[in-house]
Amino acid sequence: MDGIQFNDKGANFGSLGWAARDTSKPGRNRKDGKECWILQTHPDAVKEILKGTKKIEEIREKAKEVLVQDFLKSIPILAGDKKVALPLVATAIGHRWGAAFPIPSPEFVEMDSQLIADKQFVACGDYFGTLSGRIEGAYLSGLSAADQLCNEIQ
Repeated sequence: MDGIQFNDKGANFGSLGWAARDTSKPGRNRKDGKECWILQTHPDAVKEILKGTKKIEEIREKAKEVLVQDFLKSIPILAGDKKVALPLVATAIGHRWGAAFPIPSPEFVEMDSQLIADKQFVACGDYFGTLSGRIEGAYLSGLSAADQLCNEIQ
């Protein structure tokens, strides 16, 4: 399993919105056999994590604790085995990425990029499309913008 999109927020997966197995990416395999996972909260969970917390270090610590615990709790559910051995966490670092959850208007969700030919303008990024806030969305939006430009040039 290389990546997981969590659509069932709440009891089963807590604050998790997305997880990626970083060591599955090209050039990121490890010689020590350990796994590296990147965890991101569900947008609705951010409010709860941030509640009453002002200092960035407190936010990072709280995010780390919540995400790691929710991920460890989700492993038996994802594996379909309540007795699966949970891995030991060697290192965990929390980070607050303030722009992680863009909230696009419905018109931008329906388009992957925007070309305004008469103004010689094209816009793309993770704000467009159905994968808002994800690197995959930014990549697909960039492809869409390139296609639109190529079609305009021809």
